[in-house]
Amino acid sequence: MSTKTNFKRVALVAVASLGLGVLTSVAPANATEGVATVVTGGSTFITTAVSGSAAAQTGTMIVGGRLMVDIDGGTTTSDTVITVSGGSILSIAGDSVGCQVQSATRILLVDDTESGGTAACNDAVFSPTAAGTNMVISSYVGSTDLAAGTRTDKITMTVIATGLKGVFSAGESKFSLDDTGDSSAATTDTLYANVVANGGEARINYELNDGLGANVPSNTAVSASVTAGQCILGDSTGTEDLSSITLTAPDADIWVAQNAASEDLSTTCTVAISVAGAVAATKTILFQGAVSKIVVSSVEIADSGASTQTGLGYVVAQDAAGNSLGYITLAEGTGANASVSSLTFTNSNRTASGNTAVNGGAAPGSTPTSIGWTCSGVKGSAQMTVKYAVGNGTYIHSAPFTAACNGDAVNYKASLDKASYVPGDIATLTITATDSAGREANDQEAIGTASSAEPAIAGSNMTAVTAATNTDVFTAGKKTYKFVVGSTEGSYNLVVDLPKINSTTYSQSAVTVPYSIKASSTAVSNADVLKAIVSLIASINKQIAALQKALLKK
Repeated sequence: MSTKTNFKRVALVAVASLGLGVLTSVAPANATEGVATVVTGGSTFITTAVSGSAAAQTGTMIVGGRLMVDIDGGTTTSDTVITVSGGSILSIAGDSVGCQVQSATRILLVDDTESGGTAACNDAVFSPTAAGTNMVISSYVGSTDLAAGTRTDKITMTVIATGLKGVFSAGESKFSLDDTGDSSAATTDTLYANVVANGGEARINYELNDGLGANVPSNTAVSASVTAGQCILGDSTGTEDLSSITLTAPDADIWVAQNAASEDLSTTCTVAISVAGAVAATKTILFQGAVSKIVVSSVEIADSGASTQTGLGYVVAQDAAGNSLGYITLAEGTGANASVSSLTFTNSNRTASGNTAVNGGAAPGSTPTSIGWTCSGVKGSAQMTVKYAVGNGTYIHSAPFTAACNGDAVNYKASLDKASYVPGDIATLTITATDSAGREANDQEAIGTASSAEPAIAGSNMTAVTAATNTDVFTAGKKTYKFVVGSTEGSYNLVVDLPKINSTTYSQSAVTVPYSIKASSTAVSNADVLKAIVSLIASINKQIAALQKALLKK
């Protein structure tokens, strides 16, 4: 045979049939040097149609079925080997010189210089060995030795058991909780679609397929029912009124809403979808309740020298069950005064959520909205609230919180949690800073600046767990640091120096904090040893005297 290295053009055109006959094949076009595969099929395919690039074609077929492949070598000058694994060659048509069946799993397509014309293997029929084992048809160009040849075209057929056509398959079907605007089922639920705002609806989409991935027959029995929770179902939006409904195949929507008994209350419902009398999928939905509580947390102290400030606290709206609610409109409640003016809300005065497009429900763990306020340039504070309008002129208010406008730190003190430590202790240093009015320093300003005013905290036999940095800030006028206590006994001073705050105007300079380290000794003193010896001698003398007295009586 020819040893030329030119690659042969191979085109595989596949069709399939359940019986011994085959469907009409489609011949490849424009075969030239090189390799490419074209796979086509019609609506009568009993398999998932073969598709993909020449070297990675895939499809699905039933065990016992037949796959026909047309192999056309074109005008070529090198040998091509066609092999099959997970199946066998049943029959083949074509030039016996150019197309040679060498075994049940191997075909040789010889080069044109030996076949005397265009080599072709027409209607090569392959059959899979067993369900669950892929049938793989491959072409190797350039050598009859597979190790030396180059694998070009490849068809991988997933082989499934008979009796699956038209029979519902859970693995091939789709059931998904979706955005209320979605109309098609997916393989997974839309993120946060299981959380529905009070008074809203959930949408479950389904698509029922058989073992081949094709639609199940339209007369397949489909139903849905509420198996837990206070909910009602419907097959279109706004018409929910039953706890169990009959649906259509192969695809449709299921709408889920709270029933009258759970109106404004948080409830969790489970919906089961049954196909042909058996439960095929379940979906659990959290319906949130009406606003019951406004919670303000993590409130900071604003800088009195700044104007509008944001991120000074967080606000969430909750229902009676404690669920955080998304997209709830809030407003300033009470308490603004001359030094602290109106509140500023992020998210356009609404509580935040993970996904605005999904059913209006707040995403689990979603970030709450933040608030700030405006300081009028003077120090002061106000007791304020955040409110939610229930309607008819009534409101739900948060608990009052202190909105403060304080100045920068101009003085500071420092203290340790104990006066004396033993080696290995963890010591806690607390720095307390105040503004020019004696109030806690605001939480907005760093305690140091780079290079010229870096904080310095040091003491003998004290190793910082986390060293002070320029970016550290006070919280409610306090900042703490921890140290590991060393092993050398003695009396020492911890020096706390914050150059950024030091000033002669406010009589502030570095401060020192005294402390001592004493070993926790278990040693016995010399006096204790001597006392024990004297006691022991006295005891021995008593025993000797008693023994002498006993011997004299004899």
